[in-house]
Amino acid sequence: MKKTRRIETMFEILRIVVAMGIAYILAMLVLFLISEEPLEAIRNFALGPLSTKRRFSSMLELMIPFMFTGTCMCMMYSANRFNLVGEGVFLFSGCIITFMAFVLEPMGLSSVVFPMVLIAIGALTGGIIAAVPAVAREKLEVNEVVVSIMMNYALLYLSNYVLRNFMLDTSITYSASFALPEASRLAGIWHGTRLHMGIFVAIGAVLLSWLFLYHTPTGLSIRICGLNAEFSQYSGIHVVASCMIAQILGGALAGMGGAVQILGLYDRFQWDSLTQYGFDGLLVSVLAKRNPILVPVAAFLLAYLRIGADIVNYSTDVPAEFVSVLQAIIILLVAAQEFLGRYKSKAIFNAARKSMDGTPAKEAN
Repeated sequence: MKKTRRIETMFEILRIVVAMGIAYILAMLVLFLISEEPLEAIRNFALGPLSTKRRFSSMLELMIPFMFTGTCMCMMYSANRFNLVGEGVFLFSGCIITFMAFVLEPMGLSSVVFPMVLIAIGALTGGIIAAVPAVAREKLEVNEVVVSIMMNYALLYLSNYVLRNFMLDTSITYSASFALPEASRLAGIWHGTRLHMGIFVAIGAVLLSWLFLYHTPTGLSIRICGLNAEFSQYSGIHVVASCMIAQILGGALAGMGGAVQILGLYDRFQWDSLTQYGFDGLLVSVLAKRNPILVPVAAFLLAYLRIGADIVNYSTDVPAEFVSVLQAIIILLVAAQEFLGRYKSKAIFNAARKSMDGTPAKEAN
C-alpha cells in the first residue's frame, strides 16, 4: 500500500511537471507569434522570476497565501465538498485579527506570542464561518457552493463595516485601519525583502494537514467519504461528521492564511474587495490532486507563472492575461485522469507483482 501511494505521488508530481512543460512550450510559441521582441519576452518570462533577489522573494511571498488556501481546498475537496467560503474567510479573518490586535495590545504580549495568538484567532474565525455552509449542506441539504459564494460577499461587506466603524484611521488619505502594533507583526527572514516567518507557518500547516488526512483514522474517514459516501455509510463511518470536520478544518486553514498575510505583509488592514486568494486555492488544490503534500509544488508553479506574467507585462509588449491561457492548459492536463494514467497503472501493476512473488514483473497489457 505504501509503495502504491509512493508511485501515485511520484506520478502526480510528474503530471504537474510535464503539464507545465507542455504549457511552457505553447507559451513560447504564443510569445513568438504576438510579440515584436519574442526572445526578450521569453527570457523575461522564463528567467524573470528567478533573476533577482526581489523577484524571487516576491514569488516565495505569493506562495504563502496559495499554500494556505490550497490546503484549505484540499481538505474540503478530500470530502468531495466544494465549500468556497475560503475566499471570504481569508479577507474577514484579516479584518478580525486586526481588530483583535488593538484589543489585545494593552496586554503587552511579546513579539513571539502576539502573532501566534492572532493567527489562532484567525483559525477559529475561519472554522466558525466555514461551519455555516457545512451545516447547511449536511443537515439541511442546501448546496454548499451557493451558500459559500453568497457568504463571501456578506463577509466582504461585513469587513468593510467593521473597518469603517471601528478602526478607520481618518488621518491618512486612503481607507485603512490604524497601524498594527509592532509586536503583532510577523518578523522578516530575508534582509532586503518582504519575506516573513509566515512561510514556515504555511509549510507547517501543509505538513500537519497531510499527516491528518493520510495518517489518522479521521483523515481516512474523510477521504473514504469523498470517494464513496454510500460505501462509507454502510462501513459504519459517520459521513456527516467527517464532511463537517473537513470543511471546518479547511475554513480554519483559510483563516490562518488571512491572518498571516496581514501580519506578514501589511502594517494596516486595507482590503476593501475580495482578494481572490480563496479562488486561487481551488486552482492549487486541483493541481495538487487534493493531496496537501503536493500543495507547495502547485503553489510554486502558480506563483512562478503569475510573477513571470507580471514581468513580461511591464517589460515587453505582451499582456499579462496570456498567463490565463497557460493556467487553463495546465489545469486541463493535470485534471485529465488519463494524462500519463497508463504509465502510472503499469508502474503500480509491476510493483504489486514484485511484492507478491519477489520476481521482476512482466509488463502489463
